[in-house]
Amino acid sequence: MIEEKKALETIISTTPMPIHNRVAIQKAYNHYLLHDVVAFNNFPQTNQSAVDGYGVSLKNKTFLEFKLVGESFAGAPFLGAISEGEAIRVFTGAKLPGEVNAVIMQEEVKILDGRILLKECPEDGQFIRKKGEVFCAGQTIGKKGQKINPALIGTLISDGVNQLEVSKKLRVGIVTTGDEIKPIDHESIEDFQNYDTNSYMLKALNELQGVEVHSMKLVNDERQILKKTILEILKCTDVLLVSGGVSVGERDYVHEVLIECGVVQEFWKVRIKPSKPIFYGRFTDACQVFGLPGNPVSSYIGFLIFVLPVIQYRNGALKGGLGLDQVKVDLGADIENIEDRVNYILGNIYDGKTFLKHSNQRSNNILALSNSNALVRFEPRIRSHKGDEVTAFLLP
Repeated sequence: MIEEKKALETIISTTPMPIHNRVAIQKAYNHYLLHDVVAFNNFPQTNQSAVDGYGVSLKNKTFLEFKLVGESFAGAPFLGAISEGEAIRVFTGAKLPGEVNAVIMQEEVKILDGRILLKECPEDGQFIRKKGEVFCAGQTIGKKGQKINPALIGTLISDGVNQLEVSKKLRVGIVTTGDEIKPIDHESIEDFQNYDTNSYMLKALNELQGVEVHSMKLVNDERQILKKTILEILKCTDVLLVSGGVSVGERDYVHEVLIECGVVQEFWKVRIKPSKPIFYGRFTDACQVFGLPGNPVSSYIGFLIFVLPVIQYRNGALKGGLGLDQVKVDLGADIENIEDRVNYILGNIYDGKTFLKHSNQRSNNILALSNSNALVRFEPRIRSHKGDEVTAFLLP
C-alpha cells in the first residue's frame, strides 16, 4: 500500500504526452490548446459604433448642429468621408469613417430638415468601439493548456481560426464485473442484485472531458470470461477502467487477471478512503489500466482523484492544472478523521463559503454522492473545527 501523493506522482510520471491532431475548431470542444494562439487580426478590425445613433466629426466643441450626409450599417458601411460639422446615421456594429470621433445615441438627437440637433456637446470617443480594443494582431488570445470551452471557441473564430491542434481523441474502455450486477435494460432484479450504475457513471465522467467510451462491457465474476474480455479491450484502448473485483475477496479476480493479461503493476492499494483497493498499471507505454472499487461512491471518487488527471493531461492540460477545481471554504461543523489514512468527505458548500458534510459517508451511498457538490480532503487522525478554512474540491 502506498501514500496518495506517491500514487499520483507515479500515475502522472507514467502518463504519455498528448498525440497531436489537427481538427476543425467545432470539434475541439473540451480539449485543451496544445500551443499558444496568437491573433492574426485586430478585433474589431475597424472603429465601430457601439449604439444606434449618429456619428459626428467634432473638433469644435461648440458645435450642436450637424448636417446628415449618409448612413452606415453593419455589413454595409458608409464609404465616403465626412467633414467637421457633418454626421452620418449609424447602427450598432457599423463601420465608422476615420473622421468620426463621437457617436450620439438616437434618443438624444432631434432631426430637422436633414440636420441633427444636440442638447449638449458629446464627449470625444463616446460610444465608439475602438479598432483592436478587444485584442490586437500579435496578442495571445489562447494559452497552451487552456481548456477549449464555448467562449474560447467564439474568441478564436472571431480571429478567423477554423482549425486547431488538439490531442488525438482518447479511446477509453470500461469493464464492470460482479455476479450481482445486472444491465439497466434488465426488466427486474432480485433483492440481492444491483443495476449497473458504475459503467454509466464512469462513461458520463469521461464524456464531460470530451472523451468517448468506445467499449463498455459487463461481465460476471468468472475468471476466464473476465480475462478474455479484458484482453480484447486492451488491444484497442488507451485507458482501461475495470470497476469491481479489485479487492481481496474470494471472487475478486481483477488484480490477478490484469497481471495474467500482461499489465505491469505500478501499485495496488492506496492509503486513502474511499477507493483504498485501487490498482494502476500499464499494458503498454500508451495503454494505462485502472482497477476501481465496485462500490459506486468509491469508484466515482477513485476516478476523480486518480483517473481524471490522466484524461486531462492526455487531452492537453498542463501538469499544474490537473484534477478538480478547488475553492477555499469554512467548515460548518467539527469533523474528525479517526482513520490512519487520508479521508475524502462528501458534502455541500452553502452560500459559497460554508461546507457541511453528508451524514452518511458509506461507499454504497450513491444518493449522498448525487446530493453533494464538493469533497474535502482530511489528513489521517486529525480533528478540524467549525470555522477552520479548508480546501474543497468541486464535484462535476
